[in-house]
Amino acid sequence: YFRTEFRRPTLGWKAKSSFFVAVYLFNLCGLLGGMIYVSVRQSRGDFQCKSITVKFREDIWREATVDSNPDDKRVLVYSFFNGVYAQDGSMHDGRPVYIERRKFDGTEFDTTLPSFNPFNETVIIPAKIQYCERFRAWVFMHE
Repeated sequence: YFRTEFRRPTLGWKAKSSFFVAVYLFNLCGLLGGMIYVSVRQSRGDFQCKSITVKFREDIWREATVDSNPDDKRVLVYSFFNGVYAQDGSMHDGRPVYIERRKFDGTEFDTTLPSFNPFNETVIIPAKIQYCERFRAWVFMHE
């Protein structure tokens, strides 16, 4: 037959138990603090891409309509818009807006016309990539 004795925990066991609880709470506070720090920086946009490189396929939209003139049908070649798009600092639906850059040197397009314009040049308006909450997707736009 078997015999068992149960001993009452001594003061040393309580001290060890308190130590483990303190280590647990220290780890919990450290992990929560780290999560809060990363979440705040992420909501400020610190971890977002400053620029993206886009490469569209060689698709062509043959009858793209222009908003200013619905009768005007144009050919839209998507690969013309390949290149680098950089954040301009503006936000749309809580996400950054990426603006097209020049193909050769990556600088911004000059969107101002010179005061003297003998050749009747038009301003090049860069394309945009921005998030649309209505579609829950990133959208390519060109005006």
